[in-house]
Amino acid sequence: MEGSVNTYSFVFQPDEAGIVMVDGLKRRLRASLAELFPDENKGWYTSCNAKAHVTICAFKAEESKLARAIEALQETLVYERSQYVYFDHFSSFSGGAFFIAPTVHARSYLKDRARKVVQTLTEFDLIDISDEPHISIGRQLEPEWLEIAKQQFRSVDLSFMCKGVHVREFKSDLGQYETIDFIPFGNQSKENSGQLAFKF
Repeated sequence: MEGSVNTYSFVFQPDEAGIVMVDGLKRRLRASLAELFPDENKGWYTSCNAKAHVTICAFKAEESKLARAIEALQETLVYERSQYVYFDHFSSFSGGAFFIAPTVHARSYLKDRARKVVQTLTEFDLIDISDEPHISIGRQLEPEWLEIAKQQFRSVDLSFMCKGVHVREFKSDLGQYETIDFIPFGNQSKENSGQLAFKF
């Protein structure tokens, strides 16, 4: 009997302080929208309840296929290194996305790690591959809503130690993703991986 197919995503996720901070920004934006547009469903907007994250990619799969993907990543990410990443300004995409953007150095680091994840999972028919690391505050915002976000949020200072990749599962009953696993970076060197240890 075939198992049920679920949607899973692979992301980088801030620490608890970063998550709380982004939640606060989203609440502020939603409160402003609810006040200025009282007929627009109390300020609700796409991703207003989503926990802070940096999307890498996603796919639809059964649990057995997810297990194979996690195993492949565990083997690959053992050679990736942890590093502090800094997000220091707000920006936006066409289509109504408003987000916190990383520094040039953090962007390069996150893009390299994300590329490694995508390359490892090429056989799994990935969807929603993101090539631009960012932490969303809002998505699919109406043009006037986006302008409000730009006016309300001018500066930001968010940082966290990027230690690995979080695996999330979409919960249809909640309409949100929930973290179900974590694949840490091993911080190991390939040059030393084959050496034997001798005791003298």
